[in-house]
Amino acid sequence: MWHLKFNENPQQLQGFKYTPGKLQMGAGSSGAPQSIDIEANARDLERKIQGKMFTQPALKTWGIFHGDRDAQIASQFKSTMKQCLDQCGYPDSEPNMVQVRPGMRADAWIKTLQQTLNEGVQMVVLILPG
Repeated sequence: MWHLKFNENPQQLQGFKYTPGKLQMGAGSSGAPQSIDIEANARDLERKIQGKMFTQPALKTWGIFHGDRDAQIASQFKSTMKQCLDQCGYPDSEPNMVQVRPGMRADAWIKTLQQTLNEGVQMVVLILPG
C-alpha cells in the first residue's frame, strides 16, 4: 500500500503566463519569410509549420542503424523520412543504411556503432528490436 493522502482544497499559487510569440518560418508562396502567431494558430499549428524552415542546414551525413530482422522497417522509415524532408523543402542526401548482426545483442550494436560513426555524422537513427 502507498499510504498517500490528498488535500481536498487545491493549493493556491501565483504564476505568470508568457506570451507565446511568433515562429519565423522560411519563404512562403510570396517569397517572403512567414511569421506565425503561435497563440492565434494554436489549433492549426501542426499544419501551419509543415513548410520550409527559416534556416536549415543540409542533412548530408546521416545513418539508419537496424537489426538484422528489421531491414523492411528501416526501409519504410527511410521512405517516410524522405517524404517529410521533401515536404519541408529540407536539403538532404541518402542515409547510410547499416545492419547490425546479430541485432538482438547489445555488444553487436556497440561494436557496429564504434566502427561506423565518425565526427562528421550529423544524425543517427537507431531502430532497436522489440
